[in-house]
Amino acid sequence: MANPSQSKLAVCAVLALGLGGCAVIETNTGSSAVLPSSAYFSVDQADLRVLQGIAHAQEQRLKNCSKGLACEDAYYTRGLVALFENRADAITVFQELHTTMPQSRFDAAVVGWLNLLQDTTPATKQNTALHAQLKQEVLHNLLERQELALARGIKTQDRKVAELSR
Repeated sequence: MANPSQSKLAVCAVLALGLGGCAVIETNTGSSAVLPSSAYFSVDQADLRVLQGIAHAQEQRLKNCSKGLACEDAYYTRGLVALFENRADAITVFQELHTTMPQSRFDAAVVGWLNLLQDTTPATKQNTALHAQLKQEVLHNLLERQELALARGIKTQDRKVAELSR
């Protein structure tokens, strides 16, 4: 049985694929569309500051990894955060993950995000509702990951303090 985090990622991937429609990624053709540098999802300043902290942590993780699960997670998380910062950056991060680790556990979701981010069809009422739901799912997932990381850090720090006071 999948854990809740994996289930949320699966929901995000399904929503991303659903919103993306049947678009095809053209990564090897050399053609590129100019996309706005604005955020794909808008967020308030308080959440944006937290997301920027997550982005910084992922960038540090990326400096220290080459491949593997930790690196996949760092790329994917960085791509998700970029959705709230800069659409073009999100595409770049997702394309890099797709290119460097095509067998990644996140590859289906990455392809969905790339399709969605490059889709130029006009928004419909249904797509707008799905977009809002997807934004909430992604934001909730990222903030939950941050809380878990902070809790792990506190436990580690408490363990170190306990060891030092013996």
